[in-house]
Amino acid sequence: MRNNIYVIKKSNALTAAAVSLAFTAVCVGVLAIPKVSIEGAKNGISYSLGILIPSLFPFMFLSNFAVEYGISKKLGKLLSPFTEKVLYLPGEAGVTVLLSFIGGFPVGAVGINALYSQGKITEKQAQRMLLFCVNSGPAFLISVVGTELYGSELVGVILLFSQITANLLIGMILGLFARKKEPLQKAASTFEKNNSFSAAFINSAKSACVSTVNLCALVVLFSSFGAIMLNVLKIENGSLGSIVLKTIFEVTDGCSILSKNRIAFFITAAAVGWSGLCVHFQIYSSAEKININKIIFMLSRVICGIISAALAYLSTFIIAFDTEVFSNISETSQVFSSTTICGSIALFISCVLFLISMKTMFFTGEKIYPDDR
Repeated sequence: MRNNIYVIKKSNALTAAAVSLAFTAVCVGVLAIPKVSIEGAKNGISYSLGILIPSLFPFMFLSNFAVEYGISKKLGKLLSPFTEKVLYLPGEAGVTVLLSFIGGFPVGAVGINALYSQGKITEKQAQRMLLFCVNSGPAFLISVVGTELYGSELVGVILLFSQITANLLIGMILGLFARKKEPLQKAASTFEKNNSFSAAFINSAKSACVSTVNLCALVVLFSSFGAIMLNVLKIENGSLGSIVLKTIFEVTDGCSILSKNRIAFFITAAAVGWSGLCVHFQIYSSAEKININKIIFMLSRVICGIISAALAYLSTFIIAFDTEVFSNISETSQVFSSTTICGSIALFISCVLFLISMKTMFFTGEKIYPDDR
């Protein structure tokens, strides 16, 4: 027992030392090379305005609304045969699983958090769902990665198919193990009565707005700190080191630099399956009420990346691709813009909703994040 306590204390001390060292290094970097930090932050803001908010905010709202208004319960009956028999989850989780495959990376976590908060699923079921309900949306993979970066819509479709198949396999395997350990049952729901339409709409908009602001903040921070790290380590843009670091930290930068360096798309499939540490933190933030084992979560992302890459590679033996797909000769243009109408409108709406939620919190005393996490 004493040995275990000693190991835990030592582990906590090492973690604290590592965080302190990283914090000091970032502070020095921000002060010493502010231009690099600013440029990195600008890239993060550009991505948030041009892609993140327009593509994810509506799906986050829908994911919350499906639970708040009781839609997940009604549609869950249609999806229950697949959800219960294949994934070994309650029928009401079916809508969240579906939205996680088509909505984008944090959408699944937002829906899972809502299901768990309302007692629709148990904590074990929520933890299991978080290991495979992590997917990039079709808009990003087909339009951005496939069409814009690799110049092939077909590549985007294959990346999407590989990622969904990989996560479904993970979900099915986890379901098989869960059958032996836990019965298929719902948690004791404390919200049997569904909210009215207006209440569900407002609550869903508030939750989606807070989640979106958190995600954008993480993207900007990771983009800024990543730029500082590359500069401090004297790693040239386009080198193997920059490719590895960008792929590990941020999936968008990873996909972009992989395509610019003419690397085959099945390697990009691995990057998408891994999804990047920035996305991992987005998941942790969106599922803040659920106790996540981060090591197991990261391991699931590694496995997803390996399976996705294998499936994408197998597709090269079945489908005939143009040479440009494997050696992307054409220069890729900047695909994210902070001046898009859609991005500006979405940001404005998000800000208004956030201010409304803050006003409600101050006048009613309601807490956005409860103490009993």
